[in-house]
Amino acid sequence: MSLLLSKMIAQLLLPPGGLIVLAATGLVFWKRSWGRAIVILALALLWLLSTTPVRDLLLNPLEQRYPALDISQLQQMKAGDSAIVVLGGGLYARAPEYGGQDSLRDDALMRTLYAADLALKSNLDVYATGGAPKPADPEGVVMARMLIRFGVDPQHIHTENRARTTWENGLYIRDMMKKAGIHRIILVTSAWHMPRSVRVFESLGMHVIAAPCAYRAERQAYDLRSYLPRWNRLSDSGDGLHEYLGLLWYRLAHQ
Repeated sequence: MSLLLSKMIAQLLLPPGGLIVLAATGLVFWKRSWGRAIVILALALLWLLSTTPVRDLLLNPLEQRYPALDISQLQQMKAGDSAIVVLGGGLYARAPEYGGQDSLRDDALMRTLYAADLALKSNLDVYATGGAPKPADPEGVVMARMLIRFGVDPQHIHTENRARTTWENGLYIRDMMKKAGIHRIILVTSAWHMPRSVRVFESLGMHVIAAPCAYRAERQAYDLRSYLPRWNRLSDSGDGLHEYLGLLWYRLAHQ
């Protein structure tokens, strides 16, 4: 129940929910000047958060916190001492194109593909972590299926199927690492999600090498369209704000 409540609160704080609540508050007090100002503020924030420059302003500090993994680092890793850990990023439940079998959404698929690439280059074991509410398959199981499709030897794949949050990813993986005698992990997740993930895993005593992927911030010059609102930019901005909120919450709750 506490997890559900925290997710509901986050939905009401972050866009678009937070902007709707803000605008509704302004409408209730429309007859007052500050009420009208709140409505204007909500509309302005909706526009700004839907543009590429503002999206990048939010995501760049997260995505640039850890550099992309230097592949030469893989040569220093030894099987039995090091392992790859890939975090779930969302299920695509009952995918029609796969005969109703559960698959992975964009971020989870990109993370799994990158983990498979690292595994094939290093011959390290891969630990896929992520649970899911029934009746969907646990995300760790779905990621394992995709890792096999991408060519990873099933004997090198391990799953953790209970975690519902990044903190639980860290807790359950820590226990698995202790049992396996693993002292160092290559952590694979989306670049914007990496700072919170590294903080969690390191706070639980693990030695972490960041392997960010699935960058979203623009790497080309802006044009006029960059300053016009787009629905997917609002979603990206929401993810960035969610990470800052998550960093604050984990610092208060677990530090």
